[in-house]
Amino acid sequence: MYMAGPQAGIYNPAAQAPLSPNYYPQQGIPFMPVAGGNEQNNFNMPTQFLQNPVMANMAMQYGHSLMGQGKEALDRELNKYVSTSRIKYYFSVDTAYVAKKLALLVFPFTHRDWSVKYNPDEPVQPRYELNAPDLYIPAMAFVTYLLIGGVSLGIQERFSPEGLGIQATTALIWALLEVLVIWVTLYLMNIQTKLTSFDILAFSSYKYVGMIVAVVTSFIMPSAYHLALIYVSAATMFFLIRSLKVQILPESSGDAYGENNASFSGEGPKRRTYLLLFMGGLQPLMMWWLTRQLARP
Repeated sequence: MYMAGPQAGIYNPAAQAPLSPNYYPQQGIPFMPVAGGNEQNNFNMPTQFLQNPVMANMAMQYGHSLMGQGKEALDRELNKYVSTSRIKYYFSVDTAYVAKKLALLVFPFTHRDWSVKYNPDEPVQPRYELNAPDLYIPAMAFVTYLLIGGVSLGIQERFSPEGLGIQATTALIWALLEVLVIWVTLYLMNIQTKLTSFDILAFSSYKYVGMIVAVVTSFIMPSAYHLALIYVSAATMFFLIRSLKVQILPESSGDAYGENNASFSGEGPKRRTYLLLFMGGLQPLMMWWLTRQLARP
């Protein structure tokens, strides 16, 4: 507005009409006020939503439904390749079984009955049958072997995360390669058995228990490492041969599955004996190879 009189022609901003509160002159855009004059109401809406018992229950039910659908989809995809019920069988153990099986692995020479009890269609669960293979002890022994290896490298001032990762990768590759070699040997020698890949993995992975004993012995008395390795290698080889003998070498009256020996007459017992000795003799070599750098010098 321009003033009249002596100050005519001079613009007085104070005398200008007030602008609407809903208009920003700097930006030239309208301003939309929040209903009720409280802008924090918009931020309190999620909290108010969760505080409502009905809405919270609906959200929880929806979340459980999504989790259930995801689990069903995962189980369905896994069942295409591996039976989950079969995997659960190998982990069906209890404390008593684990204690007895560890004692059997370290002191197998006094054990007499190596047969495996069977139901009509499948073997008895490991918790009820000491001679049945399991994957719980091999899995725990593998993890313990990695931890003991890390401690050993730390004592020798050679520890590094990369070194521990290389140790884990190397052990895993050798374990899978061992199972593959045994399967190829079974195929090339045309030997039919009911040993599954999980059975072979379980029996070939029991050696980690002996490896742990050998490495820990080197912590206490470094000079006794080789003696401990020789003993646990012999114990592991004896355990493996006696355990697999009832499944690979059928008895004259019938094998471990109740089948007649005549069904195996065309395969020859020599090939089965060679396979058994090959699997047993492979264990000491693997045990030495995987512990030679972990034992305390």
